[in-house]
Amino acid sequence: MRILNLAGIAAILFIALISTQFSYGQMRGRGCYQSDHHKMMKEKLNLTDTQSEAVEELHFSHKREMIDLKASIEKKQLDKQELLSKGNYTRDDYLGNVKAISDAKDKMALARANHRMDVYDLLTEEQRKTFDEMKCRMGNKMKMRKMKHRRMMDKS
Repeated sequence: MRILNLAGIAAILFIALISTQFSYGQMRGRGCYQSDHHKMMKEKLNLTDTQSEAVEELHFSHKREMIDLKASIEKKQLDKQELLSKGNYTRDDYLGNVKAISDAKDKMALARANHRMDVYDLLTEEQRKTFDEMKCRMGNKMKMRKMKHRRMMDKS
């Protein structure tokens, strides 16, 4: 009986180890995705050297801005958690905090839209058509990934 229990525990640990390795492998792949996307975009759009340099410059400045905006949102969410953990807060305190988080998310959405338009403005008419097609396909892939992620989260 003990051997059967030990074998069961060993099997469970083995499955847990394999599944965590699989999860880490998927996360590592996401980091490469960004650089591959930019290479693919450069090739499919047939960007000139000048356009390519400008897009790269826009990309890095946008990334810096997004880091700051994400940090701002996280700080505001932490403020909200702190407010809730202290208890005895007012409606104005709570709603003010929710509004601050919402405003920060709006800033992030506008920054994304401005970045897209900055890149779009650099392109020729032909490149814009290709860009729009690529973004449409990318948007659909991202939606599918989010749905898959949600389903996985619901199962656990």
